[in-house]
Amino acid sequence: MADEAVPTVPKLAALVLLGGKSSRMGRPKALLSHPRTGLPLYKHHLRVLEELEQKGVFPEGVWVSGREDQRDELELPESVHYVVDDPAQNGDIGPASGILQAFDQKPDATWLLLAVDLPFVTRSAILHLLQSHPTDAPVSLFLHPSDGNPEPLFSVWTPRALAQLRENCKKGKSGPCRAAKDIWGGKIVEGRGGVKVLEENWVTDADTPEEWERAIASLSATKAVQPTDSSIPPTPPASPPHPSTSLPVFAPARRKPISFAAAIDCISRLEPRTAEIGPASPTLNRLDDSVASVPIDQAVGCLAASPISARIPHPLHDNSAMDGYAVPSCLLSSASPASPVELPVLGRIVAGDTPPPSEEVEAAGRVGCWEIMTGAVFPSDYFDAVVKVEDTSRSSASGRPAIVFHTPIAARQNRRRRGEQVQAGEVVLREGELVSPEKVLLLAATGVSSVSIRPSTVKQPSQWGRVGIIATGKEVIPLSALSSAEPSPGQVVDCITPYLCALLRSRGYEPIGFSPSGDSTSSFASTVSSALSHSPPLDLLLTTAGVSLGVTDHLPSTLASLGLRGLFHGVSIRPGGPVMLSLHEDEATGRTTPVLSLPGNPMASAACMRSFGCAILAQLEGETDEWKKLEVKADDEERAWADLTSKMREGLSSFFALPVDEKTGEPTLASRMVGGKRAGPCAVGSLVGAETWVRVDAGSDDSREKYWCRF
Repeated sequence: MADEAVPTVPKLAALVLLGGKSSRMGRPKALLSHPRTGLPLYKHHLRVLEELEQKGVFPEGVWVSGREDQRDELELPESVHYVVDDPAQNGDIGPASGILQAFDQKPDATWLLLAVDLPFVTRSAILHLLQSHPTDAPVSLFLHPSDGNPEPLFSVWTPRALAQLRENCKKGKSGPCRAAKDIWGGKIVEGRGGVKVLEENWVTDADTPEEWERAIASLSATKAVQPTDSSIPPTPPASPPHPSTSLPVFAPARRKPISFAAAIDCISRLEPRTAEIGPASPTLNRLDDSVASVPIDQAVGCLAASPISARIPHPLHDNSAMDGYAVPSCLLSSASPASPVELPVLGRIVAGDTPPPSEEVEAAGRVGCWEIMTGAVFPSDYFDAVVKVEDTSRSSASGRPAIVFHTPIAARQNRRRRGEQVQAGEVVLREGELVSPEKVLLLAATGVSSVSIRPSTVKQPSQWGRVGIIATGKEVIPLSALSSAEPSPGQVVDCITPYLCALLRSRGYEPIGFSPSGDSTSSFASTVSSALSHSPPLDLLLTTAGVSLGVTDHLPSTLASLGLRGLFHGVSIRPGGPVMLSLHEDEATGRTTPVLSLPGNPMASAACMRSFGCAILAQLEGETDEWKKLEVKADDEERAWADLTSKMREGLSSFFALPVDEKTGEPTLASRMVGGKRAGPCAVGSLVGAETWVRVDAGSDDSREKYWCRF
């Protein structure tokens, strides 16, 4: 059967049933390795369902039902929802328990049910079932060709049919097959709830070791992929990866963050570059003594010929400082671990979305929370704070998705206010000030695309090679697209790419820009493939945003699906904690390409590039990227540092952008602004007047070691 026709079933969700304790099999069936893909069975099924979800087949999402103790055994994509099947709560009603738990989460959805122990299920089988499901049918089930009996766990159930299943369970009749027969008034036949299979194995399960061995033999003997069946795409070549238009997303479980020192040690094990790859493309020629206007990323190393003022404020709009939940802080005033507050989820706002209409917000109600991503605008001023997702838990006890909050939150916490860092018209670069990469970031963030410059005496670097850059995030617009009008609410100017270009040029690398991929998984995967097959080859590939825990942060799973090997994901630093380093290994050529994935917060991206990115480039050059140790001598400066770092947790490294003391030539806290403006590690405004990065490492013995480097 051809797969091109994609059926449309309104409000359709998919549910993979993991089953019970697999006592007959003797081991968890969900974790059995499928012989065609090498994936555990649950991942194998999710791979197909995720592809179809991306094509719009499952608008209500992909779900997995299993026991609480099974959850830790799984590596689920962040987009897949987990429903806890609790026999203690639901009684011993078999698979109906997990089915009804999912039904409680989406009571108006139609559900495709799929048991995990059906190893022969293909994309073609799923599409055939959906195409054969009449719009007015309450339930559709495949019929076993051997005896004509329906298969209840590879079927389509409407809310009407699931209501019948619930009523049956209350009467002690818990079998889904019985409920299907009851709603059809008796026997299930083709045309009345029954669907004929095109391949007998579609409904062949594997419930015992013997059945599993037979399934392995049968699957291994047949072709892995039929011409009309793309349910199991062929294994991609080692290099470069060639993704399909809809890639599965299976990321390894996110590990516990490592220390800054451990991350640097990991980088130090990369192989220095040994082969010459030819000269980079020509860069901007050095200017004579005259003033010239140039794009900001090409002005690095020169001096500002006149004061430069911000064109737009930063931030542009009130927005969330992190992934989490926008809440009215007044509702969490009594929250505590012993007495948490539970709030329903009223909606979701992703960075790049326009603010929801006020009438929609009012209709959703005020007693609740909105799921919100970093950089997203708030639903209204009433929702005045954001609780980060890591500080919450989920609950479905009330029958609808809810978030549990364990601590109070201050008003406006994690809410970035318009212009709180830099106001439009404010001078951000003084006349005669050196245009460093970090100043390029500041200029771009405030809407400045070109500057008038004079040459400086800064020595220009040797030409080394090439570095690719891929920007992600649908909210990001290029600096070149900034017109006389401000960007719309929800949009942000890309200030990270100009910064990366400037820094790379300052080190002798040619930046190679690839098309931005928005929030599209398939577009990102395709762009990564193009970058990794670029000729001449890249020394390093940089990606921006998409590495945190938000619903649009698909990057880690996509890179994993392309075969890249993760070296670390998550470092105990602030800002920049979600930073990730992967390695693409080309078996054909023996070449390896590091892929450094930077967070989407501009200062986090800058701190990570200045530390980890520069360390990678130095390692490839056979050098080391040294930071000087900062020895604070003045008493007032020491007290200021002690006050600033006293609450840093053990093992954390924090980055600060600071000015230089004219007398000592070293970083100083003397002119650091306080009161919430330009003070924190994530503050773009802290770059105004700054010339250095300072890193503070909090040791286990209350020590605070400080290191610094110039921009």
